[in-house]
Amino acid sequence: MSSDASNEMLSLLKELSVYKAMDEEYNAGARGRLESEAYEERERRRPKITQEMHDLAAEIKNDRT
Repeated sequence: MSSDASNEMLSLLKELSVYKAMDEEYNAGARGRLESEAYEERERRRPKITQEMHDLAAEIKNDRT
């Protein structure tokens, strides 16, 4: 795995980790309009992150062959 690909994958994993922590706070506390909008945005972003990770993994696999 190239250094750039490793850094990108790590960045995506960190983003998911931050989202998880934010969701735990959201689920444990009061939910205002801004918090709900932020939660919904995270929900929309998650599938995109997953797709980016799959694409990156496929790119890495193709580079090895």
